[in-house]
Order: sequence, then C-alpha cells, then structure tokens
Amino acid sequence: MLKRTGFVAIAALIFTAIAFAQGAGGGRGGGIPNATPEQLAVIAQMNADAAPLSQSLAAARTAVISAALADPRNDGGIRTSIDAVKQAELALATARAGALAKIQASPNKLAPGQIAALAANGGAAGGAGRGGQAGGGRGASGAGGGRGAAGASGGGRGGGGGGARGPAIGATAIPHSTAAQGNLLNRMALDTAPLLQALTDARNAITAASLADPPNPATVKAKIDAVGVAELTLANARADALGKIQASANKLDREQLAALLAMGGNFGSGGFSQPEPYDFNDHRGYVSLFDGVSLKGWDGNPKFWRVENGAIVGESTPTNPSGNTYIVNHDVTAHDFTLKFEIKIEGTGGSGLQYRSKSGIPWRRPIAANLGPVNLAWMLTGPQADFWPSQIYSGQFYSENTPMGIMAYRGQVVEGAGMGARRLMGTIGDLTELGKLIKQNDWNEYTVIARGGTFIHVVNGQLMAVMVDDDPDSSNNWTGNFGIEIEATTKVSVRNIWLRKLN
Repeated sequence: MLKRTGFVAIAALIFTAIAFAQGAGGGRGGGIPNATPEQLAVIAQMNADAAPLSQSLAAARTAVISAALADPRNDGGIRTSIDAVKQAELALATARAGALAKIQASPNKLAPGQIAALAANGGAAGGAGRGGQAGGGRGASGAGGGRGAAGASGGGRGGGGGGARGPAIGATAIPHSTAAQGNLLNRMALDTAPLLQALTDARNAITAASLADPPNPATVKAKIDAVGVAELTLANARADALGKIQASANKLDREQLAALLAMGGNFGSGGFSQPEPYDFNDHRGYVSLFDGVSLKGWDGNPKFWRVENGAIVGESTPTNPSGNTYIVNHDVTAHDFTLKFEIKIEGTGGSGLQYRSKSGIPWRRPIAANLGPVNLAWMLTGPQADFWPSQIYSGQFYSENTPMGIMAYRGQVVEGAGMGARRLMGTIGDLTELGKLIKQNDWNEYTVIARGGTFIHVVNGQLMAVMVDDDPDSSNNWTGNFGIEIEATTKVSVRNIWLRKLN
C-alpha cells in the first residue's frame, strides 16, 4: 500500500509539472513561481529518490499511533516508536538537503522565492495543497507530499482518493460502535486537535529546515527534536484518553481499535464511509423473546399455538378454525426498538407481527358464530408488520383493530397523523415486483424499526414500507406488547425473535 502511494505521488508530480510551472494546481500551496520545466524535473526526481525514505517515515509515524493506542498501555513502545520516527525524519531531511545542494550547484539553481514555495508545499513542486492526495502516507511530508495533517489520511475537500470529498467532521467507520463510543472518540479527537496541529507545524518546520540554502544541520536536528516532543505529547494524550475509554463501560474491542488506528488515531479523519453491511444475524445489543423450546412469556389459545422444531407455530384448519387470534408476549413492552424475526407461512392464510399493541380492547369486526366467544386477552390492537405471501400485503404497515387499517402499502412511504388523512411522500418500488422477494412456504427475514412515530418494515433485506404517524395519541404510538397473528386457514411459524429495545 505504501509503495503504491509513493508511485501515485511521483506520477502526479510529473503529470502536473507544466501546470505547476504556471502557478496552477488548485491547492493552497500553489506552484513554484517561474519554474522552468528543467527545474520541475529535478524537483520531481528529488522526490522520487526520496520516496522510499518518505514511506519509511510514514510507517514509523503509524507505529507511533499504534503504540499510543495499545491496550494495555505501552509507554516503552511509544518511546521506541518515536525514536524510530526521529531517525526516519533525519534520514529524509538529510537526503532532501543533499538533493537540494546538488540542484543549487547546477544550472537549475532555485531562487530564494522558489525554495520558499518548495518548502511551503512540503518539498513538492506544489498543487497538492495542504493534506493533498499526493502526500506520502498519513501526513508524511515526504516524496510528493503536500503539507499533510499529522496522523490523518488525506486533507480537506478533494483530499481523498480519486478526488472524493475529504474527511467529514464526525465521519465514522468504527464497526458496531455505539453512540456513546462515538461521542467519546469525538471528544478525544477534539481534545487532541491542538496537539495534532502542533505536530503538523513541527513536521513542516523540518521540511523548511531541510531545504535551507545553505544547509544548517544543527537547525534540522533541533526541529527533529521538537517533532519528538510533539509526537510524545500527542501520543501520551491519546493513550490517556484511550485508557479512560477502556476503563469505562464503553470499552473498544480489538476490531474497533484497529479501525481507529486505520483513521490515524483521529476519529472522524477516515473520510466518508458506507454503513456496515446488512447482517440479519447480528444480535449484539439484542435480547431473545423466544427460547426456542417453550412458550414461556407467551400467552395464546392452546388450540392453535404450540412450539414445533424451534419455532412458535400457529395453525388454523377447516376443522379447527381460528379466525383472527394472537399469541401475546407479556414479558416485554416497548416503544422504540428494532425487532428481527424469521417467519414462514404454509397455506393461503396470513399472519403478521404485532408491536406496540394492547390486549383487552373490544373487537371492532364481527366474529363468526362458529368461533365462539373471543377471549380479548388473546386479541391485539395496534401496529402490525403484515405478512401474507399469497396476497399483496406482506411488508405493509397495518393498524390492527382500528379504522386506520392499511396505512402504508408495500412500496410506499406515507405520512399521516392517526385517524387523519395520509399522504404518499414517495415510493420504494413497485408493489408487485417487491412481492417477488417474499418467500412462500419458506423462511423470510423480517426487520421492524420503530422510532417515535416512524415505522420501517424490511423483508429479506429489502425496504418494504415506511409509515410516519405524527399523532402522539395514535394507537400506533402506544408503548405496548409484541404478538403474532394467525388469520384464515394457514400455518404460521416464527423463530429467532430478537429485540433491541431503546425504551
């Protein structure tokens, strides 16, 4: 990876040489004023020759960050890695000074203003600007490097790979991190920002000293010692902050520490990131609502509900019809949550999973005489994640036992307020095409997300419906129970019911 970085840096310098000669390049550093093509060529060669040293320096700097983020703390490792940085800084500065001396002894001698511009651009011909992509590793002010931020990858907008927008404040790629962890890491970054800037300035001072004409080795050494002090101050501050995090309930695991290291130890400097991939089987932070072997915590009519092959099974037959009936979980009530479960329907009937629901409320629709009196303890009123593979209803948002009924069909994003009118706000996809993702007589992965008055239904990894109910008094906004429905002649099986309850 470091070799590729050096190659990109060299290629970028050569490719943009003519633009830099004219003072172009778009970065803050600009170009070398009035530089001839020959001068740009020898500068590019200087940086190409120094590329291996710049890469070694970048690796040494990363080792300091790694030592600072060691768990348990390793002060000896910090000191050893900083000594290696100082040696790498000296090797690069010496090589750069020697190369400049040769240029100054040649017909391509640089004027004082050109040397100042070269130093301002971190030893490069210019154009990359502060923290530009041409930089050699994490903040390396080496071969082809703009004035990179210490311990950060890339720079401002446009500083990322391939011209992408640079790091965002609060950008995160810390896997499975909590908000509390993110807040602590952000505080760590903010508290160490002045130290990070001091280190960047100290590194830039080495570059300027190494390009002095005539050379001054004593000044270079003093600047390198100053970098050592700045590295140690920053590393100790990071180690102190991490130690507090690791001693708290928000301790980072090994994977999270590795991600922080990849950010250069500076949370938020990793650039924009994609969310973690869909993983239905990730149950960190969840509790199981079903033990897989019994109906402990669940209450339903035993004529229809049982446990079979690790699933809660409800079955309605022509000789034992259920009509609408439910099995209710009485162990948990929830308002805001994420729920995951697997569901399978065999037959043409339907089902659904109730949430934020209440029992004991009179049933609105007529009940067939052959079903006998209904036990309202086994009837639920409230929102439902509908599932009826033989019909168009799977994935939709349904309000059970209320006049609201279907509030968001599959494929719709709907906004409303309780019993009031609703409005289609957008579409997810075609109802029929989305239905092709529903499996009949097979297991389906269903996720329900409820936050305030917003409800999201996802089936087999596909967003199916979104409903927003802005009426705080709506039955959709209750705190209530979970339950499973069976409706019409069918067999429904539900397993692996996992809840991440927020409140």
